[in-house]
Parts: sequence; C-alpha cells; structure tokens
Amino acid sequence: MQRKILVVEDDRLIAMELEERLAELGHAVLGPAHTIAEAEALLAGARPDCALLDANVGGQSSVALGVKLAELGVPVAFCTGYDEIKNSPPALANAPVLTKPISDAELQAGLRQLLG
Repeated sequence: MQRKILVVEDDRLIAMELEERLAELGHAVLGPAHTIAEAEALLAGARPDCALLDANVGGQSSVALGVKLAELGVPVAFCTGYDEIKNSPPALANAPVLTKPISDAELQAGLRQLLG
C-alpha cells in the first residue's frame, strides 16, 4: 500500500533527492513544501500518513507544525543536521530525529518507526 508522506524541506536539492528516494521505496510524496506556509496549505487539502520535517525551514522552526501534525494523529520525524530538537514539547517526545545526510538505512528505519 502506497503511503502519503509530507516532506517539508527548504533546500530544494535535498527535497528533490528525498522525494526521489521515497518514490523508490513506493511512497507518494505530499509536497515537498519549501516553507511552513506551503506545508500548512498542503495540509488544508490532504492528510498525510506521516511527515518528514526539516527542523529549520528558512530560519523558522518546524516544531509548531510538528505539534499540529501530532494533534491530527500524523506521526512526525525531524530531518536535521542537529542530533536533537531543542525545546521539543511532550507531543513530539517520541519523534525520531534523522540526521542529515540521511542514509538509506536510517530513512527506512525512520519510516518503519513512523508507519509501523
């Protein structure tokens, strides 16, 4: 079954590469969104099965978007150059952190954790 994955990434090359990798794994990509506003607009029309969020999107934290997704029951993982998400609220306590550059094994493990 093809799963719909929201990708929020401000670096267009990284977003394109992640979109290709997810498609190769048999998933559909919602987006990619390059800003928080784009991601919110996409969410107004569709509900993803999970989301991969760049922690810092154009200088803006994606934590609030992650909380919104968690409240909707959408599992979230953060894709970042950092090894943790600062000031992560309890709603995101179990959100995986995938450290860039994300290996194929790490991506697949993160998706298994998110999608079951």
